[in-house]
Amino acid sequence: MHQPGPTRRTLLRAAGAGLLAYLSPGTALSDPGERVLGEGRSRYNHVRVTERGSVRTMYFVGDDGTQYIETRVDRAYPASLDLDVFRTMMAGFLLAPRPTSALILGLGGGAIANYLHARVAGLELDAVDIDPEVVRLAKAHFDVPREHPRYRCHIADARLFLERAPADRRWDMIFLDAFRGVTVPYHLKTAEFHAAVLARLSPQGVVVANLHNATRMYPHDRATFAAVYPARYAFLSEAGNQTTLVAAADPQRLGPYAVRDNARAAQPSFDFDLLGLAARLYLRRDWPADTPVLRDDFRPDALDTAVLRHNETCIHGCRYQR
Repeated sequence: MHQPGPTRRTLLRAAGAGLLAYLSPGTALSDPGERVLGEGRSRYNHVRVTERGSVRTMYFVGDDGTQYIETRVDRAYPASLDLDVFRTMMAGFLLAPRPTSALILGLGGGAIANYLHARVAGLELDAVDIDPEVVRLAKAHFDVPREHPRYRCHIADARLFLERAPADRRWDMIFLDAFRGVTVPYHLKTAEFHAAVLARLSPQGVVVANLHNATRMYPHDRATFAAVYPARYAFLSEAGNQTTLVAAADPQRLGPYAVRDNARAAQPSFDFDLLGLAARLYLRRDWPADTPVLRDDFRPDALDTAVLRHNETCIHGCRYQR
């Protein structure tokens, strides 16, 4: 989902590993119309929040200065989704139109969580992000509430959060949007991870994930989803370069007409055309049948160490290619 922004060379380098560094709010970038509102570094990310007119953006910044859009909102339309990918991820409602609870793995600037909180009455939300700087900046600049009984933020690794949730905890909808810099850590892509996700879905629940469909990892992601989830549905983004996968716990597959009926049922909560999104459902197989499934071999007693290793080395030395 992360789209490259203009290259920026005006980086403030951290003094050492694990330290945070900031640019002062209002600092100008090379684009004179864009200014920095806040910035932070953690052991996981270099995060920058900028504003140009009414548009506010959270970037993850690579070592070469390239900015990748993590979240973008138009504050003139605060209850809308500005990015195509986020709108496409609402395809989860085409399979589960009336969820009462949602888990979002990867808070970012809170665009998905804020949108659902504002539009789906009574929805219980849990948002998880490993990076305390992402959560801090989301609360400071993107209207993520500091405290709310139905909108809870957790600072944790997504895999560990799932594995250690109470045994009876289930959600109707789980969004997978956790990035370390510009890639997804390997331990959040494997069949073992998805088995943990499936175990946390309610009987009619769905999991929603966005995939870049032109990357080397795309066939492996599709093969891994197919190996774990009883039913899968694919929706193209408006631009066509991204695929949102919706996987269901219920093995009974819904046909296109049932998907459209669900679009009509969910439409009152949304400000864009869900029937148009339903029309971008596609059924063709777009990955080779012999593609290997992604797996990990973490022992339960070594999970913490394995998770830490993958979170810290996802940009440099990844065991997979994007």
